[in-house]
Amino acid sequence: MSNIFKKSVIGSAIALGLLAGAPAMASELTGNVGVVSDYVFRGESQNMDFPAVQGGLDYTADNGFHVGTWISSLNGGNSTTAFGYEMDLYGGYAFTVKNVGMEVGYYTYNYPQGNTANANPSTENKYDFGEYYVSAAYGMFSAKYSYSPDYLGHSKVSADGSKKSAYYIEAAMTYPIKDDLSVAFHVGEKAGAWFDASERKVANGGPGTGGFTDYSVSLTKGEYSFTLSNTDNKKSSVGAQSDNYRVYVGWKHNITL
Repeated sequence: MSNIFKKSVIGSAIALGLLAGAPAMASELTGNVGVVSDYVFRGESQNMDFPAVQGGLDYTADNGFHVGTWISSLNGGNSTTAFGYEMDLYGGYAFTVKNVGMEVGYYTYNYPQGNTANANPSTENKYDFGEYYVSAAYGMFSAKYSYSPDYLGHSKVSADGSKKSAYYIEAAMTYPIKDDLSVAFHVGEKAGAWFDASERKVANGGPGTGGFTDYSVSLTKGEYSFTLSNTDNKKSSVGAQSDNYRVYVGWKHNITL
């Protein structure tokens, strides 16, 4: 799952070049390592408000295709829900249409140590899921739509074991203050059948929530970032995280291999 240090809206280094209207970049292999005070994904903490160590590896081709992987430590809070770590795999294709940068791709979220705490062994370790996405960017502005046909796989709140869909739509504006300093504003809406399902009563003590909206503003200087975020207080999929302002900082170092 992504945060400011994982994957940007457009996904890869070559896509960044294309979205900015720059000439196609040469093929390259890059890596990154980082630390965040809290791993926040779409407005919700994935790490119980604890720090996380993160890193990734990306290969970008000069024709617009790219593949990569990204890993983050996780703290599930107890032995029945602890994920241990998250390992993502992804690939996509970036191109331009009349100076608008576009990208399509597929992203998988994997939790090798995930535990649904169900009695049936066949439903264990089924938090893994995938998303199809399409994104666009022009100048300072970007937008992305992600759709998962099996959001969170066999989640512990899907009592019947069925897979339910979800989507996330987001928009952002990044303003460069100077060469190594920028500010970004972001808003996203997460919703879909998984959030509307009757199983949401198990998690929330009430009807399906219908999803939620998250907002954030980030200040980035060089390898360091500072973010303030919040979620809609009536729709958060985790009650304890609703209407909860979060402040987190991070450091990321990029490496050309």
